[in-house]
Amino acid sequence: MTVSSLVRRLVALLAVAAALPLCAAPTIVFWNAQQNADALAAIASDFAKTGAGKVETNWINQNDLRASLLRHATDGDLPDVALVPSDFLALDKELKYSEVPATKSGELVPNAAASGLFEGRALGAPMFWGNHLMLYYNRSLVAKPARSFAEMATQAKALEAKGVRALAMNWGEMYWMVPFYGAYGGWPVDAKGSVTLNTPAMVQTLNTYFGLVSGGLTQKECRGDCPLDRFIAGEFAYSINGDWAMHELREALGDKLGVTTLPQLEGGRNLVPMYSGYVLVFPGNALKGPKRDALLKFLRYMQSPEIQRRWFAETALLPVNAAVYREALAKADDNLKASLNQLRLARAMPNDRGMAFAWEGLAKGFSSMYQGRVNATEAARMMQQHADRAQRRTDY
Repeated sequence: MTVSSLVRRLVALLAVAAALPLCAAPTIVFWNAQQNADALAAIASDFAKTGAGKVETNWINQNDLRASLLRHATDGDLPDVALVPSDFLALDKELKYSEVPATKSGELVPNAAASGLFEGRALGAPMFWGNHLMLYYNRSLVAKPARSFAEMATQAKALEAKGVRALAMNWGEMYWMVPFYGAYGGWPVDAKGSVTLNTPAMVQTLNTYFGLVSGGLTQKECRGDCPLDRFIAGEFAYSINGDWAMHELREALGDKLGVTTLPQLEGGRNLVPMYSGYVLVFPGNALKGPKRDALLKFLRYMQSPEIQRRWFAETALLPVNAAVYREALAKADDNLKASLNQLRLARAMPNDRGMAFAWEGLAKGFSSMYQGRVNATEAARMMQQHADRAQRRTDY
């Protein structure tokens, strides 16, 4: 081989080397449990167009997300980033979240921004917020939505004559029962983060809540997707569901879909649903690792006006970006306005560690009363005892 050919080869190799990046853009492992999984996966995939890296999106069933994160923390192979409900921030000890950088003042909706805080530290970057329950109704079956459960019970008789049931709801899920507790002045966790379930308000809540079934207003067997699917099918006139169902219901029912605030209890008591945020978390101190720059770009990408606008358009879930949120308010239709009216009556779901134990206690006492083993007073006491025992078993 001649000297000239060696030179030509060397020049060619140098040209190829110059065209390559100094290091390959990282692949970000992203977990979520979103109902709108396809829309989120497409948004995450488009992050690659920024040149900051690719995203490997893994969908986990919502019921398994907490356990999966805890198991992978033990195994040492956590995702780089996950989109989780804000009460997951209480798992900081096990999952070792990185603190996220502060945003500019006024960039995020204040209530949404607060959902990323845990014990004064910013451990989550809000992606969307709301997640509150409201009352959906079928306009072709109901001329005027019931303002109270008593009024709904009166309507139920006429509906039954048409072969239509009154109310579909996930009656066995505690997220659906908590608004009744709030109506009677209770709340699962107090201002100090202590579990508060063994109260007269809880006894009232259980008697009223179980009365919805014994009075025939709703069905205990209709759970999971049943309240959504059977409401869409016209089998039920009403459905208590979350804002996460809004987009699908709009697509399915069109102009027949109506939204209003949750029915009142006796004496004009308003139900008090929880609201919360979904936040991006970086477990395993991911922001201290080699993918830090790419992860921070992904965070800014997900909170950017363009992505927030796209996410709201495709899912109807409330944006956290303040400018995009103002745009949504300005263009709100009657159903979104009703959802926002309900949000004003909602209360933030506590991010305290005690909330996890409260959920356990609620489920335990409810299950025992459902099985007929205890009455409401005994169930409330059992809830508190179970939550307290669960808390003592931890090293918090």
